[in-house]
Amino acid sequence: MVYLVNITPLGAYMFGTDQKSIYPGEKLTGKESYYIKSNEVPEQTTILGLLRFLILKQKGILRSGFQYTREERARMAKYIGAGSFSFDTKKKQDFGCIQEISPVFLMDTIGNYYIKNPFNNKGETQYTPMELNGQEIETSFGKIRLPENEEYNAKEGIASGYYNLGNGQVYKKIFSSSVLPGNRKNNKTSDDDCFFKREMIRMKAGFSFAVFVNLTEEVLPKKDIGYMGLGKSAFMITSKIVAGNDLARRVEDTFAGYKGLWIYALSDLYIQGKFIYDKFCIVEKKQIRNLETRYDEKNHLRKLKRSEKQFNMIQKGSVFFKQCGLDIANENCQKIGYNKVVQLGKEV
Repeated sequence: MVYLVNITPLGAYMFGTDQKSIYPGEKLTGKESYYIKSNEVPEQTTILGLLRFLILKQKGILRSGFQYTREERARMAKYIGAGSFSFDTKKKQDFGCIQEISPVFLMDTIGNYYIKNPFNNKGETQYTPMELNGQEIETSFGKIRLPENEEYNAKEGIASGYYNLGNGQVYKKIFSSSVLPGNRKNNKTSDDDCFFKREMIRMKAGFSFAVFVNLTEEVLPKKDIGYMGLGKSAFMITSKIVAGNDLARRVEDTFAGYKGLWIYALSDLYIQGKFIYDKFCIVEKKQIRNLETRYDEKNHLRKLKRSEKQFNMIQKGSVFFKQCGLDIANENCQKIGYNKVVQLGKEV
């Protein structure tokens, strides 16, 4: 069965990035800073963690101290899987009742879907894909085509905001941010206290995060409070059973009438191997470290720790002319909502 899950912030929140402050007990990465930035949208791994939390709570298994007997852990594995998601594993991962999660998108109160504005959109309010020069140019990547004159303005950068699939309009003021100062004890420095600033995000009223979740059982609550992000911000969670996941179809139907074929990253893409592309693309890259579950010697105390390894990703909204050109065939990533691409427009 497929659920539509809406996640509405109940206040300001902060989703961690690879730029962070120093945390006790963790190996330094070189990305530590007194200024802690926040993502606007939760990672797919964060959504997976939230769903697992809600399922355990709904089934009465959740323990506030994260101390579980072997029998309880076996029951947990039935509903949410035995281990955390990992980019690094080659084995097929199992998350219990959770069969598949869609990429995160936005919704408003009347049911419109919002996706990341495609990076090739040169229109301020509507989708107007940039045109490429018909002549190929020899580069170190091979022969590629570049945008026509005045199709791209480097000073203005790439397209931003979110695209409403309902009315075809671009919205750029759904999120706002503020910066809060703080001070805390830090054992990693010679100073007694550590001054820092953190960015807090607010979502405009009337909007929510949304995902489709394919489950084997009715294990999600219809309404509950969940916690995500640094500081465990509160979110209102509502879920309902729907006919199916129509996100990708709606995207492709919306852009089907436009000339020029582009492949659009509906989610972030995990780069496997080298990033090699010899056509034309507009991408933003980022790095991520996923949380890992650790158990103590008694095998029942759960601890969460960031992975030391950094994983390279291409951000959602990125576009590739005519073909993606990347190896994104990763079943584990696709199961939790990464590595999803769709087609925008058509061949001319």
